[in-house]
Amino acid sequence: MRGKTLGLIGLGRIGGEVARRARAFEMRVLAFDPYISEAAAREAQVELAPLEKLLAESDFVSLHTALSPATQNLINAQTIAQMKKGARLVNAARGELVDEGALAEALKSGRLAGAALDVFVEEPPKNSPLTALPNVIATPHVAGSTTEAQEEVGTQIAQQVRDYLADGIIRNAVNLPALSAEQYRRVLPYLELAERLGSLVSQAAAVRPARIRIRYSGELAEAGTHLLKSAVLAGILNAVLDEKVNLVNAAAVAAARGLTVEEETRRREHGFPNTLEVASLPEPGSKQPGLSAEGTVLHDASPRVLAIDGIPLESQLEGTILYLRNHDQPGVIGQVGTLLGQQGVNIATFALGRREAARGAEAVSLVRLDGDVPESAVEPIRKLPAVTEAKLVHLGKS
Repeated sequence: MRGKTLGLIGLGRIGGEVARRARAFEMRVLAFDPYISEAAAREAQVELAPLEKLLAESDFVSLHTALSPATQNLINAQTIAQMKKGARLVNAARGELVDEGALAEALKSGRLAGAALDVFVEEPPKNSPLTALPNVIATPHVAGSTTEAQEEVGTQIAQQVRDYLADGIIRNAVNLPALSAEQYRRVLPYLELAERLGSLVSQAAAVRPARIRIRYSGELAEAGTHLLKSAVLAGILNAVLDEKVNLVNAAAVAAARGLTVEEETRRREHGFPNTLEVASLPEPGSKQPGLSAEGTVLHDASPRVLAIDGIPLESQLEGTILYLRNHDQPGVIGQVGTLLGQQGVNIATFALGRREAARGAEAVSLVRLDGDVPESAVEPIRKLPAVTEAKLVHLGKS
């Protein structure tokens, strides 16, 4: 292992621990993670790299990312072809991250030297083409189920109980911070808004966030902002992390990943009594654009977006949404609808806004879609000349 290159896809808590152990073997460690800052990577002594560079240069590739539409079958025939010949793959994250058929072919042909797998698409694996191969090490999704791990869990629980009884410090609590019943009743609908705005910005932003800006107006600026901030961070981080982030640990997880949070209050705007704006911002001095989304809660308690990057549009924040940016010109909406219809995808609602009433001006759309929509449905839309950006965003059940 000494002198070899380890490529980590995902640099969360587990990926970071793997990196720390790899450095002890004097390995070079690369990491691909769009949601960790350069500063946090430097602190972990890890070199951030594009996925293509990581695959091409790594002797070992280890997966530590959450399962999402963007990461499903991340390791497939195309990405395996980009890997160094004779490399080895380790997957102890999610079985669905790997196209098992493509991996089996690569192992049989010698394209890859070996694989170590703790997870499979079907568990327990009954029909996997991988388990009988001589260059595969397979374990039955044991995760942390070792004697040592279970003993460590018991020790940590005892320490946490001691910290609370002696010092009043609560760590890894599953309950919310203390609020009166009236405060909680008023804040509750906006927690869902905050989480979904955070998730929308996290999934739609074009660049890795280094800073998160949260702006409150109305009553939101007066009470419950600590909870709302945690809900925003949970939405941002749960969209990309395998580990579960909640209202209690969101701030700590964000800090560990080098995210800074800026909070502001402002006067009421847009005629709504309470609004919340979440922005994902790049490193200071970067020329890359950020992304902001502003929303509110209507009388039916449903979270709604009111503006994207200051462009007014109104849409529900739920289900599968096609996030679209394009040059405003005749026929774009019709072309998008036609391409979706050709693939059997039905449009539930289509919300559009534009920066100014001029032909060719920038337009933003949030298109809510019915059912499970494959990533492949977006590819033809991205090829439209007027379209500058198109992404699928998932915001919970519709």
